Amino acid sequence: MAYRVEKSPVRIFLFGLVGVVLLLASVDIVWGHWLSTAPEVSEEGVITTRGRSQRRADFVWGTALFLGGAGMFGYAVTSLIRRRPVMVFDEEGVDLFVTGPTADPTFVSWSAVRSVLSAADRDPDGGPAVDVLVFDLNDRGPISDRPWGARWDGNRLKVDATGWDVAVGEVAARAELDLDRYRRNHLDPGDEEDD
Repeated sequence: MAYRVEKSPVRIFLFGLVGVVLLLASVDIVWGHWLSTAPEVSEEGVITTRGRSQRRADFVWGTALFLGGAGMFGYAVTSLIRRRPVMVFDEEGVDLFVTGPTADPTFVSWSAVRSVLSAADRDPDGGPAVDVLVFDLNDRGPISDRPWGARWDGNRLKVDATGWDVAVGEVAARAELDLDRYRRNHLDPGDEEDD
């Protein structure tokens, strides 16, 4: 039976909510001026030279906020509708979605995996540590040299576990169970006698 790991729908929803706030802010800055300051006008109600300059700046900021908000909201809605997993385990291996946001998954057989573990990966730029799922592989095989949402450390693929719907420790434990089951089912009888 397959085991799916997905991004948390709550985080995706909150991401979309931030997009809506940015969209509303852009409307306020360009047209509404409910919270933002309106461009300067003279006593006769005619926009001043400074007011025209302010309106141009408002248009630039409003456009940037609108595009950012629309992108965030669109991503959130699409992600919630098309629940694409991060990875899928089964008895033969794991499908990793590390080729790109819309690309097909890369299949890695359990025979190519030495171990799976969870870890906290230090940020080389001094930021906070990030939870990762580490696949220790025999070789890099079919996985890209520049994986999406992951990075290589020698033959170890470190998949970013930020925002998953399941704790990374649980995913590592489940992967190790599937890996052990695969090894038991594919153990050569001669290997058993050597032990």
